[in-house]
Amino acid sequence: MIKDREIIHQMKNVLKLKKSERIVLVDLGKKEALCEIVNIANDFLQLKLLQKNDIISTKAKEINLCCSVLKKDNFEWVVQKATEIGVDMITPIIFQKTVKTNLNFKRLETIALEAIEQSERLEKVKINEIFEFKQILLKKIFEGDLNVIFNKTGIAFAEFFDGVKTCKQKRINVFVGPEGGFSSDELFLAEQNGFFVVSLGHTNLRAETAAILASFVTNNMI
Repeated sequence: MIKDREIIHQMKNVLKLKKSERIVLVDLGKKEALCEIVNIANDFLQLKLLQKNDIISTKAKEINLCCSVLKKDNFEWVVQKATEIGVDMITPIIFQKTVKTNLNFKRLETIALEAIEQSERLEKVKINEIFEFKQILLKKIFEGDLNVIFNKTGIAFAEFFDGVKTCKQKRINVFVGPEGGFSSDELFLAEQNGFFVVSLGHTNLRAETAAILASFVTNNMI
């Protein structure tokens, strides 16, 4: 029995589900259950459990999108679309040229959850706290992972990702800078710390465009 009014509204008024229809309920990253609608009213939803299975991830590697904090609407759009594409984690980063430095995490989590439902994903997307890029380098926070910076000056992504499938690292951290781009110091220090600089093409992209394109090409290359 489900009494959550928001869920009931979505199923009854948005999805227009009826009695005897089947739905899949998901406990993100844990179990999924095939159910039949026995009764649906304004204040309750009665279901019959038909089948329950453990969720087993088939992804060989995890993707962590490390995107510069952007203006409110732009960063929210990045969270929504990157979640739909299939990233596993989103880490907001403050670079030297980052302008905005705070986020509404409660709203971001709501947006991510709605995007998970929209794309019918089975895994939860984790949204990390804000890190400064220099803090990541100095404290070696992502040491042991495959760290990739997407920048216009890098090598072609197709050439780079040819060897990614066979690399030993479980997680790929994809770094996308702010509207002003990475500073020369950041690029130098990143390469000194084993980061790979990879290009998405020869045109200058908006930060949110680069974040989505980087997420897409990485997700489809691994």
